Amino acid sequence: MPPSLKKEWISEQLCVPMARTCNLYCVYCQNPPAGDPVPREKVASGIRKKGVKAVSLEGGGEPTTNRDFFDWIRTLKAAGAENFMLSTNAVALSDPEFCRRVEKAVDYFTVNFPASDPETYRKATRSVKFAMALKGLENLKALGAERKIRLFHIIFRDNYRRLPLFADWVIKNFPGLAFVNFTFVRNAGRVRDSRDIVPRYGDAEPYLKLALAKLKLKGLKAVVQNMPLCRLRNFEGFSFEFQRWRRGDRILEAGIAKKAKNPACGRCSLAPACCGARADYLRIYGNRELKASNKKPESIGSEAF
Repeated sequence: MPPSLKKEWISEQLCVPMARTCNLYCVYCQNPPAGDPVPREKVASGIRKKGVKAVSLEGGGEPTTNRDFFDWIRTLKAAGAENFMLSTNAVALSDPEFCRRVEKAVDYFTVNFPASDPETYRKATRSVKFAMALKGLENLKALGAERKIRLFHIIFRDNYRRLPLFADWVIKNFPGLAFVNFTFVRNAGRVRDSRDIVPRYGDAEPYLKLALAKLKLKGLKAVVQNMPLCRLRNFEGFSFEFQRWRRGDRILEAGIAKKAKNPACGRCSLAPACCGARADYLRIYGNRELKASNKKPESIGSEAF
């Protein structure tokens, strides 16, 4: 593995849980707000001690609802942080002046955007703020920051059939963004074992593959997270975890629950490069959808990411 691949943003960022609350109430939220972010000075001390250069502002809610948002950035910069990624739902970015200030301070945006239509957005977020979130994205685009956007799209029961339409919407409205990150919903936080929120892998699979194909044909980058490789047959190269394995990284990011043990995964040659199925998924659907493969991960071509 070339040394240059060892120092990428994906491996080196420090996640900073600076949010206190949230301006949405997403049905699939796996880490609902607790109202008590880590003290700012404690985070700054850790950055100084470890020599961290890149941080991700996220966790336990919506960072832009924190009234001390810019104070956090100033403190972390003073501690040595140089690059900032913001995980946001873009609602607060609908304010043009606030968006302008944030865009100047942040290098990269991960925008949680669960739908391209107001009704599905309402089902996902239990809010009527679709227009505000969309305006936030449009404001970033108007500021020339479209290339700094990673669109984070949670796959859940009410939107999986619309994945191809979401891909069409992205192609039409935000063709210059960095990439689209499809993430299969995790059965954690507010989900509480609900089949009304978590679809089956097999049900979502054909719609997801069509969406990926549409994006690829138009030259847009995309990845899939939290989806076993056996459910991505012929599309394995889009797997986020496979991409991490290929670059010599840990398969699962810090804080992500380990994959569950099951017979199919134990016999699968793709296991070293696969996220597997989580215990929380198997708890509600079992492991019948998992199929052991004889394919070697080294034989899989990586998609652009």
